[in-house]
Amino acid sequence: MSARIHPSTVVESGARIGDDCDIGPFCVVGPHATLGPRCVLHSHVIIDGRTDIGEECEIFPCACIGKKTQDLKYKGGNPGVRIGTRCSIREYVTVHAATSDGDTTDVGDGCLIQAYCHIAHDCRLGNGVIMSSGAKLSGHVQVGDHAVISGMCGIVQFVRIGTMAFIGGYSKLAQDALPYCITDGIPAATVAANKVGMERQGRSAEAISAVGEALRVIMRSSMTLQEALADLANRYAQCPEVCEIVSFCRSCTRGLARPKER
Repeated sequence: MSARIHPSTVVESGARIGDDCDIGPFCVVGPHATLGPRCVLHSHVIIDGRTDIGEECEIFPCACIGKKTQDLKYKGGNPGVRIGTRCSIREYVTVHAATSDGDTTDVGDGCLIQAYCHIAHDCRLGNGVIMSSGAKLSGHVQVGDHAVISGMCGIVQFVRIGTMAFIGGYSKLAQDALPYCITDGIPAATVAANKVGMERQGRSAEAISAVGEALRVIMRSSMTLQEALADLANRYAQCPEVCEIVSFCRSCTRGLARPKER
């Protein structure tokens, strides 16, 4: 079935619109944009630049996707944005293009980006990520699968947020947030295992318990971080969640979001 496009909308020559898309009034779709099948643009949506949006995405009024990065290092070229399938992008969300020619800002499949969120240049979001209203990602932030970033959070550039991490509302996160854990506060610190999030994603009681122990060893034991990681890697070699935490810590360059007393 061909797309349904409101007569007030501007679809520039060169844009590729998938079958059965529904584009409401006063939208603008730029000449290098691609919409997959069955996408819905409600109204006043702007899709610009080299933007590729997967099938069955729903984009709400006044969202702006693919505009030029705010990074002053931008020197021209053709960077872009990639949005996965079945994403919901709510009112007034902004997703900016990457900075360097050929690079992209990436949002995975099945993400919910709530109203007034901002995703800056060169961010990488995994699948099933939820950003609650007003959360802001600076440039080059990486967010793991099924992470939740609560409302009004500010995430500093180059920070990594692990798989199934939960970032509490109004947090300022300037260091990496561990996978499977809750990080909260100003400045943000790791406070607990994300038991509810892991249960919702079908993780076992044994895995949840192991993550809690890993968090205690990393954050509260008298061992150095390297000693703690070696201990965990040995004891929990058969637990994928703890192995992922160990790997995440070993690749950390910005430091971990630790409690103040650590």
